[in-house]
Amino acid sequence: MDPGCLEYCLTDAERRTFDENGLLVVPDALPPELVLRLEAALDRLHAERRAAGLGPHEGMFYPDFVGRDPLFLELLDWPQVFPKVWGILGWNIYLYHGHCGVNPPLAPDAERAAKTLGWHQDSGRVNQEMESHPRPRLSLKVAYFLSDCSEPGRGNFHVIPGSHLQDTLQRPDDGVSNPPGATPVCVKPGTAVFFDRRLWHAASPNWSDVTRKVLFYGYGYRWLRTKDDMTIPPEWFAAASPIRRQILGGGVNCNGHFSPTDADVPLRVWLREHRPADAE
Repeated sequence: MDPGCLEYCLTDAERRTFDENGLLVVPDALPPELVLRLEAALDRLHAERRAAGLGPHEGMFYPDFVGRDPLFLELLDWPQVFPKVWGILGWNIYLYHGHCGVNPPLAPDAERAAKTLGWHQDSGRVNQEMESHPRPRLSLKVAYFLSDCSEPGRGNFHVIPGSHLQDTLQRPDDGVSNPPGATPVCVKPGTAVFFDRRLWHAASPNWSDVTRKVLFYGYGYRWLRTKDDMTIPPEWFAAASPIRRQILGGGVNCNGHFSPTDADVPLRVWLREHRPADAE
């Protein structure tokens, strides 16, 4: 991994923002030319689903996408982003989940009645079975936006900043409004949005004429089970750098997830040399 990525390590101000809000927005994380190439790769996946019967106005949720195009692998340790991931979670991490989405404009005759959004925290049963309060972070996602979601109404991801420290969320009884503090995330193409898995968030309808396109990379501790099959062609895994192999779930044995050796976590070995404070 190029030591030049250290220029993008998590700052104290960014840490405070993420700790307080459960959200961190990094504009221009991806250059425009890469955004276009990623969009073309995502469009190919969408075309496959359309050929299989997905309707022109239906949203596409596509898990386990990273192994579908070599370009998606490039974002695993993207220099402007990955240092902030280890800055938040530490070095005993990997990609436990990934999904991408394409949300076309809704049909012209779709119902436009206001409804309370589907507010949730990530990780399913974790939120019922963990005993601490607030529940632990465990993981985060990075959402790379490939389309222009800089205005509301474009299928924006909605969040309630600071709600990651709340184990429950009171939803309005009217079935129409949203909880206090609900905010659309309005960002330009190339933006990376980090969010704590505990942050209460929701999708929203796309009433615009812009198709929303986003890639989600979920990083968690190596002792967490994967949420997806994480299907990577063996030759891609073999050709990956040691740190990428760690991110893709590599390791010596199962015990190394809990008591890792240097062979299990080459990221820590690299940090000892280039940023010792982060290797603790």
